[in-house]
Amino acid sequence: MLEDLLIHELGPLGDGVHRSERGHVYVDRTLPGDVVRAKIHEGAGGLLRGDVIELIDASPHRAKAPCANYDVCGGCTLQHASDAFYLAWKVGIVRTALERKSLVPKVWHEPVFLPAGRRRRVTFAAAKKNNIVTLGYFRRRSHQVTDIASCLTADPPIMDLRAKLVTALVPILQEGKTADIFVQTVGGRFEIVITGPIGKKGKPDLAVHEAIAQLAQVPGINRISWRPREHAVPETMIEVGPLHARFGALDVALPSLAFLQPTEAGERALVAAVMELLPQTGKFADLFSGCGTFTGPMLARGPVDAFEVIGTCVRALDKAKGVQPLKVVQRDLFRKPLQPGEAGRYDAIVFDPPRAGAADQVRALAASTAPLIIGVSCNPATFVRDARTLVDGGYSLESVKVVDQFTWSHHVELVAAFAK
Repeated sequence: MLEDLLIHELGPLGDGVHRSERGHVYVDRTLPGDVVRAKIHEGAGGLLRGDVIELIDASPHRAKAPCANYDVCGGCTLQHASDAFYLAWKVGIVRTALERKSLVPKVWHEPVFLPAGRRRRVTFAAAKKNNIVTLGYFRRRSHQVTDIASCLTADPPIMDLRAKLVTALVPILQEGKTADIFVQTVGGRFEIVITGPIGKKGKPDLAVHEAIAQLAQVPGINRISWRPREHAVPETMIEVGPLHARFGALDVALPSLAFLQPTEAGERALVAAVMELLPQTGKFADLFSGCGTFTGPMLARGPVDAFEVIGTCVRALDKAKGVQPLKVVQRDLFRKPLQPGEAGRYDAIVFDPPRAGAADQVRALAASTAPLIIGVSCNPATFVRDARTLVDGGYSLESVKVVDQFTWSHHVELVAAFAK
């Protein structure tokens, strides 16, 4: 069924929304003000979706997408928007989320927008057919892998390595199957983690080990790991040497698949925002500390207790602490949150949870006497839920700062301060 649709707004994932009596129709790659001819169908979850057949009238906010792969790649959602519209929309995501929970910060700090082309963490989709590997990204809302030889968001050295991987993966991947190829660059060195079936039987065999040993000869590759499925523990196949990251005074040997901020500039911006809010002296806690992105810089202001559940991260951070006033605690803050009495011992608490937020932990913090809580979030929806809990518990929302290092996507990060 073809219909002419006026796009009224953008949805939470960056797709255009046409409002009608039968409900919202979501249309990818459109903007408010666009009039499009679209084929309507029912998508996942019963949502109505429209596939654009023709752009009848262009939105005043529309711009030419700069990437040659834009029409076939599902990696970016908003390259077709003007810079002015895009920047306002990103801040608007956070403002709208806060307004829905009746939250108004006392101060809006100037947002930070970082340029594209410096993503140091990339996950490629790989498909092997007829002994040929296609390496790129999935097309939007599809299981089809599009070969991507260039990418405007990835760090150029990663794309240089990708060109070598296309042939190197042929003897490693399983015929007729897809796999994820995670590449991370740290200090000019590379980590590769393959997720999915490899070898003739879906797991490492002699041919796979030989091919991985050959791949490890590529200059700059430090570690290659494999896991059969997402969330499984990676098995290190070969390691030339540890990958090191510096967080403040800490030099951390990163475990496999260790989380880093997507860009170095983004990490600096988030750390700077946290440090601007942190007292000059005191005793601090870093909740969901990972390998120490915020812990390391915080140590310059006083003792830090770092809480993290992932054992490999805990051990890496503990080994890196040296003579610093750092206590590393392995603790699942979802199952065993820091209690109000414990939280009250700190002059400030920083928490940077996963996208799901930290509902139980925040409820405990809201009941504490900690004078300052600094929240870092990559998900405005769960952030405002947790922020509402803190405000209802007696904290005031002092400030919010938006940081955008996920260029052309709907993802956005923020740093906020809460005072009691």
